[in-house]
Amino acid sequence: AAKAAPAKDTTRLQLEGHGIVSSLSAMTVQHGGVEMFEKKRAELGEDPIRADADAEALWERVSRSKKTIGLLLMDQGFFAGVGNIYRAEILFVASVHPNTPGKALSRAEFDRVWAA
Repeated sequence: AAKAAPAKDTTRLQLEGHGIVSSLSAMTVQHGGVEMFEKKRAELGEDPIRADADAEALWERVSRSKKTIGLLLMDQGFFAGVGNIYRAEILFVASVHPNTPGKALSRAEFDRVWAA
């Protein structure tokens, strides 16, 4: 029979039975001031809808990455604000396969992803 892992602060429900243990956790929220906001903002990647986004800096990082473009779009440290639905739509519109590694992406493909 499975043994339950110790509960964490975020564990809300733990179910045990028939040799299976399932834990349901919840997200936690941090409260803070401007310093915390600035720290979190500095960890985000480029946001395509912001006028001050730096597509060139992002291209440099993407073109060196072994991660797929599908994963990179979901990585908030690369592309800020993209969720799974937008990821799928962006790649469809750009005609780029999600399993294409960043380092295998052409500049034209990256530009289509960025523009989408």
